Amino acid sequence: MLGDTAVAVNPKDGRYKNFIGKEVLLPIQNRKIHIIADMAVDPDFGTGAVKVTPAHDMLDAEIAERHKLPRETVIGTLGKMTAGAGQLCEGLKTLECRAKVLEELKKDGRIEREEKYKHNIAQCYRCQTTIEPLPSMQWFLKMGKLADAAARSVKSGKIKFHPVRWEKVYFDWLKNVRDWCISRQIWWGHKIPIEGETDVLDTWFSSALWPFATLGYPDKTKDLKDFYPTQVLSTARDIINLWVGRMIFSGLEFTGKPPFKDVIIHATILTKDGKRMSKSLGTGIDPMDLIKRYGADATRFGLVWQAMGNQDIHWSEEHVVAGKKFCNKIWNSARFVMLQIKNSKIKNQNDNAKFKNLTTADKKILAALKKAKKNVNTRIEKYEFGPALHTLYDFFWHEFCDIYIEESKKFLNPEVLLFALSESLKLLHPFMPFITEDIWSQLPVQNKKLLMIEKWPS
Repeated sequence: MLGDTAVAVNPKDGRYKNFIGKEVLLPIQNRKIHIIADMAVDPDFGTGAVKVTPAHDMLDAEIAERHKLPRETVIGTLGKMTAGAGQLCEGLKTLECRAKVLEELKKDGRIEREEKYKHNIAQCYRCQTTIEPLPSMQWFLKMGKLADAAARSVKSGKIKFHPVRWEKVYFDWLKNVRDWCISRQIWWGHKIPIEGETDVLDTWFSSALWPFATLGYPDKTKDLKDFYPTQVLSTARDIINLWVGRMIFSGLEFTGKPPFKDVIIHATILTKDGKRMSKSLGTGIDPMDLIKRYGADATRFGLVWQAMGNQDIHWSEEHVVAGKKFCNKIWNSARFVMLQIKNSKIKNQNDNAKFKNLTTADKKILAALKKAKKNVNTRIEKYEFGPALHTLYDFFWHEFCDIYIEESKKFLNPEVLLFALSESLKLLHPFMPFITEDIWSQLPVQNKKLLMIEKWPS
């Protein structure tokens, strides 16, 4: 309050219409300040009359800029009140000053009443200390041309968001973007490359250089030539503006090329009751604990299984348990197939084999496999990994195991049996890489390489 330079009201608030342009006396400081009208004031909050402290509040600073108000700095860099706070409070810590001001206002009979209300107070995310904004000299990056280039790269289709609805968040930010304060007064970071400057760059500025800085830029390295631009970025919705947008315009500015082609905005995983997972709140889950209990493939299965298009996932461990059961199903069915192959003395199998003497069951499984391949390819190309896994699960468990393997006990066609298993392992490999690679290593497949570099089923 000691740094107030105006009282603001909403111009449409009839209660204060006749007061706009007049002056009031700021208590304790005994300084006259104007009553101004600004649309930023919410007439329904509190009294609808807001004190304006331009030096110590961002919104107030914007109001002051519009109305050309003076700025009175009353808090110093050490967290103590400055001479601008007046003799009563100079040298006090902020909380000590608050108590002193209340005491003085009560003594003068200026406190009408006290009541509780909700208010947004900025706090340090590490120690929860209240943050007191201060005016200071900083370095800024002009954003006009950079924002235009970043917007064009998405509008032209050079970069695509998946799901596409997140483009709106991206465009809204670029449309309303402000010049970016890129300087920080902290111990660690990239030093601003100006002679004599001790400030470092904002961490998001450094992060925005990642796609090409990691490949040797500004040197024209082989890695930079081979791997830039990259293909796919996977990230969360809360850093579309902080990171994705800044990587895009930084890549365009420094290399002339967008840093990637596709941006996947993946689901946010919440607790079962919908709370944010957080280490500090104790609501997080260590994936290593799940891996120890159920295995890496089962954990991976449980994550992908729940990614069904809704932005937020309410975590449920039961899907990891289902993943473990599915691993057992894959393993047991593969053992059965290899036993039949051994008994039938088949040594290898070719992807392009022309099968002969097909039974009705053979034809059905080959048709079902073809349909599953098509569905999975379509889903993966759209980055719809959850639906792709659901398709594979249904095909392998029900079509292949429940129906075809049972039928093969009556009418065995080893070539088709091995082919269906081999193609299934290829399709399942991105979702469950360890068990599929292990089984693949034991199959008598012609010209076999590691499964992870085998040709993808088309």
